[in-house]
Amino acid sequence: MRKLMIACGLILLGAVSANAQENRGVEVSGNYQYVRFNPGSGASGLNCQGGSGSFGAYLTARAGVIGEFGACKVTGLPSGATAHQMNYLFGPRMYFHSHGRLFPYVQALVGAERFSAGVSGVGSGSTNAFAMTVGGGVDVTLTRHVSFRAIQVEYLYTHFSSANQNSLRLQSGIVWRFGR
Repeated sequence: MRKLMIACGLILLGAVSANAQENRGVEVSGNYQYVRFNPGSGASGLNCQGGSGSFGAYLTARAGVIGEFGACKVTGLPSGATAHQMNYLFGPRMYFHSHGRLFPYVQALVGAERFSAGVSGVGSGSTNAFAMTVGGGVDVTLTRHVSFRAIQVEYLYTHFSSANQNSLRLQSGIVWRFGR
């Protein structure tokens, strides 16, 4: 009797595990990234263009945990001046029911941002800050394993030691899915 109970328990555990794995999987994406920094205090905004990559592990078909790393170069600066931004963010992403080939999602990520700036012949410096994004986007399914991230729009909040920034971040790119 005991062996039968153990066997039934193992079969049940295997069935639940197999069912759960049908919805699990990972995704990797490569994106173009545009950030519009608004420094505040009457200063004009800055444009920053670059790229980002993300890795997502999905616990269910709709809920996952995302790690995202991005970098961009500030454009439109005076000659000899350079500035770069890097961010690393982590948090949950939730997909909604699909509408044909469109898969909308929302996410909230937290992490840090590093801003570096310099002027030729004078020197350079960098500073780190708390960073948070809230937003969403739409993926368009191309094949079973490849999607086009049509748009991802996010509010980007950063808190440097003496200033808060309320910025806009846009992304678009390609998503590869495995096991989903």
